[in-house]
Amino acid sequence: MTVEAQPSALTHPAPPRTPALMWAVVALCTAAITVEGFDLIVYGVALPAMLADGSLGLDKSLAGTLGSLAYAGMLVGAVVCGPLADRLGRRRLVLASGAVFTVFTVACALVTEPWQFGAARLLAGIGMGGVMPSCVALSKEYAPRGRSALVATVVLAGIPVGGVLAALTAAAWGGPLGWRGLFAVGAALSAIMMTAAYFLLPDSVPSRPATGTTVQDAGRDTVRDAGRDTVRNPQDGGETGVRTILSGPYARRTVLFIIANFAVLLSWYGLNTWLTQLMREMDYPLGSALRFTLVLNLGAVVGSFALAALADRIGPRPVTIGSAALAGLAVLGLSQGGSTVVVLGITALAGVGAHSSLTMLNDWVASSYPATARATALGWASGFGRGGAIVAPLVGGWILQAALGPTVVFHVFAAAALLCAVTLLAVPAHRD
Repeated sequence: MTVEAQPSALTHPAPPRTPALMWAVVALCTAAITVEGFDLIVYGVALPAMLADGSLGLDKSLAGTLGSLAYAGMLVGAVVCGPLADRLGRRRLVLASGAVFTVFTVACALVTEPWQFGAARLLAGIGMGGVMPSCVALSKEYAPRGRSALVATVVLAGIPVGGVLAALTAAAWGGPLGWRGLFAVGAALSAIMMTAAYFLLPDSVPSRPATGTTVQDAGRDTVRDAGRDTVRNPQDGGETGVRTILSGPYARRTVLFIIANFAVLLSWYGLNTWLTQLMREMDYPLGSALRFTLVLNLGAVVGSFALAALADRIGPRPVTIGSAALAGLAVLGLSQGGSTVVVLGITALAGVGAHSSLTMLNDWVASSYPATARATALGWASGFGRGGAIVAPLVGGWILQAALGPTVVFHVFAAAALLCAVTLLAVPAHRD
């Protein structure tokens, strides 16, 4: 496949892609996403304590509004930072975005008023939104051949791994730490990770010519795209970035990917925000309720690796669609309640389906566009799709505040996952 680029588009010489370097980049990007996942999901496990803290004056509706602000910030961060990463380099954006969400996660632990907490979560979310597309694009560039889906799964598994760490931290030390202490732990982990990334993470700058490169040298640029070496010729007159993903061959799939991402993010982050509180509403004790969030994220981690291996064999399309359908059916099962053991098993399946569909969707997006527009495509799909993550905490809060009960909340999240599956069926099986 020939990938087109602007006349000035030439990467800086990249370090030799040895196996050690490839997996080191994957490990660093995964660690960055993991601390982001902790800082993001810790709100859900801290929420019962925050609602019980009378000094904050939170009700369920306001808690949902505050929960949505981080996702609103992520929308802005992903849409803005995706194109910037294509222009300025992935490493710079990872470090800058990581610094932003670290600083404002510290602020979350120090605030005294709900509006202050909301402002800090919004700004932290902007940083979180900038990290994901940069890490996915960078890790994909260094991915070993034939391991594209596996690498995407490893990196994005950081979100539920962070959720597992948040749930474990809350279960083990939530009492003495309090909700402020939980946010402080997340900020400390973020600071450690970003320091390591500063010293160890390499870069790739695909849309700027290297210093001293002649026009003739720029004429042919070998890049890695979807696990294969491809050749870009600037005389082909191609477009990059936003213009590429909105051009005729790509516009339809861009819109469908955004809708599908909106739906699956509504389901996944809705569960991560409200599952602990929903199970409390269904009369499970707090210890059991925290276990549901833990199992949701454990299921997401373990199951997504098995499905990634399958996707590397048969492609991301059928695996993504099937995972979204599984998530929808499992969340419907959660609405029925039952014994703790049975509901924990269903929760694990919900985690497998919701997170796997999100992970494979990102790999599908990354494999569907030229390398020079990859971070932009990921930024737009995940960024505008973040609207679903913004809506999820709000919807959960409104439904619970209106005393409609947790069953209705589960039904909304299940419908969103099934909408994702239906939307992806409309995406062309092959590149337009």
